[in-house]
Amino acid sequence: MNIDKIKRLCIMIVLSALFVSLCSAQQKEISSQPGQTSLSAANLPAGVYNVIFRLKINKAQQSVTPLADLTVSSPEYPNIKYKEITPINFSFANATTRFKFLFDNFKTQNITASVNFINNNVSVPELNVEKITIIPVNNLCVATIWPGKILYYRNENAKGFVVVYNGTNQNKTIILKCFLESGIDNIRPLKTEKLTLFPGERLQVPVKWNTGAQEFGFALVGALYDWNGKKISENRQYFSVADNLWKVGITENSRYTGPYYGYTANVDTFAQIREFVQNLKKQLAMPFEPVYWNYANYGEFYAWSPDDFFDLAPNRSEWYSGTGNYTVTKQWLKLTIEMMHRRGIRATMYVNPFSCGYWGDKVLQKHPDWFVYNKKGQVEIGSYYEKKLEVGEAVGPKSPWYLQLSDYALTLSPDISTMAPIKAQVEQIIKSQKMFGWDGVRFDNSVYSAYGYNFYGHKIAKNREQTNQMEVKAWEYMRNALWKKFGHRFVIGDNFDYYLRNSHPAAWKEACKNGQLLMNEMPRDSWDSQSPWNKWSDFLTYFNNVGNIVDKLGGYPLIIGFDKEYPVDHLYLNIFTYASRLHPYSYQYNSDNLPFGNYAQFVTRYSALIWDIHRIKSLSNPDKIIEVKSNKSVWWKRLVCVRLSKSGKPQYIINLINPPVQKKIYTDPTNRVLFPINNIQVILKEKPGEKISNAFLLSAEPVTHMKKLHITSGNGYVSVTIPKLYFWSILVLE
Repeated sequence: MNIDKIKRLCIMIVLSALFVSLCSAQQKEISSQPGQTSLSAANLPAGVYNVIFRLKINKAQQSVTPLADLTVSSPEYPNIKYKEITPINFSFANATTRFKFLFDNFKTQNITASVNFINNNVSVPELNVEKITIIPVNNLCVATIWPGKILYYRNENAKGFVVVYNGTNQNKTIILKCFLESGIDNIRPLKTEKLTLFPGERLQVPVKWNTGAQEFGFALVGALYDWNGKKISENRQYFSVADNLWKVGITENSRYTGPYYGYTANVDTFAQIREFVQNLKKQLAMPFEPVYWNYANYGEFYAWSPDDFFDLAPNRSEWYSGTGNYTVTKQWLKLTIEMMHRRGIRATMYVNPFSCGYWGDKVLQKHPDWFVYNKKGQVEIGSYYEKKLEVGEAVGPKSPWYLQLSDYALTLSPDISTMAPIKAQVEQIIKSQKMFGWDGVRFDNSVYSAYGYNFYGHKIAKNREQTNQMEVKAWEYMRNALWKKFGHRFVIGDNFDYYLRNSHPAAWKEACKNGQLLMNEMPRDSWDSQSPWNKWSDFLTYFNNVGNIVDKLGGYPLIIGFDKEYPVDHLYLNIFTYASRLHPYSYQYNSDNLPFGNYAQFVTRYSALIWDIHRIKSLSNPDKIIEVKSNKSVWWKRLVCVRLSKSGKPQYIINLINPPVQKKIYTDPTNRVLFPINNIQVILKEKPGEKISNAFLLSAEPVTHMKKLHITSGNGYVSVTIPKLYFWSILVLE
């Protein structure tokens, strides 16, 4: 027996005895009093606990109006939201409903479990807290699964861990199997290990692997078995693999995991920035620990730079951003991106195809021939940005900055016929990437445009053909120069709404090619009754069609959510975005605020069936080969795709949606939803020589899961029955 084994055996003997005493002294159930909305446990010993909330409502409702958040807080991770409670989470009025969560307390610390009530402007059921309980798990279990990063590159060496826990009062010898799940039901074994755990032992088992060539969604799984091969416990956590971020990109409000994450530099004083920086340094110096994420795998730093075109690699330590009006320091930005990279979260920079900030004025004085002018020979300034210089006005009551320019004060468009300003911006992007470690760049407000007059009074483009040539040439130069420098892992995107294809047809297509991102900002106004996409059916039809067009061009479509929404709009915005194979952008997609299931988690796992644009094609006229039988309306016809496997065999992907109650967006502050639909029959007519042998039902509701369904076949048809549809599920026939 080696020295390490002897040491561990001694530790087991000592801790086994210690555990017996702790069971009576510290590890008993901790409970709140009736009506108490918060329960705190001081110096809760390291271990695994069940946190149980016993709640009830006085009347049942089919509504997704949020009533409360269930959270657990520790000093390092405040307000980890486990679930948002709505009336649909309760089957009956005046009956106790238990919400139980496994909490892995990885070190002795203070813990608080809370029911945080949400104020509503409409009448809602009364929510009562009967009891909150924190109780040690008293059996063997797999607790935390930590895959190390939320997003890996291909062929990257990955490392994570699986936490196993013995909550019994005896030594236990068990078998731990760790493996990866991918596709629908693919399994890749990673390790099998015999473990002996003493009572109360929480053991962190390291797991290493190489991500290999396969991309899209994965789950790291840990499963415990006894000596007879019977499974005791299993748990999993989800992550993605992609070289091109846009393939799997999810950005939304990110769960707060410390001051380093997210764009938090909009502060009034440098003292606050310095505090952020010190916290970042502490976090980066700490051992590798799990973070409670909500599946956002990249963050875009909006309007962070002094100028969005000419000053992307500032030569000073702090600055006031020209567009966003943020106080920014170089150290804060570098450390923030470093921390994001540690978690596998990628960072993209926001830029514009024109100068927007006070640095452009300096370039104008030096290179007046780089810019666009009007007929009168005056430099062209963006119409809705045009403002006067304001000197000496403070930005805020405690701000160290005084305005050199007002918000969006000076917007100067480059003359792209010379290419000199485009090359100057590309040089700035390259310097900025080396300075901060960006993973990509996204242009806002269209692409480089050929319009107006040059410095010498001549029209920049004489006709549409010349306009197209110049715009394509400028975008091509920028894209190819960046990819030549950094490779295709450095992603490029733009905000170039679909309707602009009419005014910039060649540039629009160019900006969608070769795995670039196309952002569509038009959905923001869908809440408005005058919007052409205010009806849910029109919203789904239009943006699904736009997404298919971008897919065919080889790009990744992304939409922004609504500027105004009720919780029911938030629910269906998420569903229609993902079911239409679009990518989400911005705070409207906050998966923590979803009432039933976590769609960002679900899509992380099954992204290959949603965003694999090179293998997935939308199926035209699906009702010619597919029939959906239900006693209630189900939306599905616009959301059927075929995905070809590597062997060339098809997978029929059928999205099934229980539709909104209201026909229009932002019309129901009471947030009503339909009852679940039971026993939906789906019938598929097989093609000659085709044999459907598997049927899988995938859903995030109530939790992410996959279920294999029974197939009935005969006379060239196959049939399956969907037992229950809450809001959205995916049926895969292969």
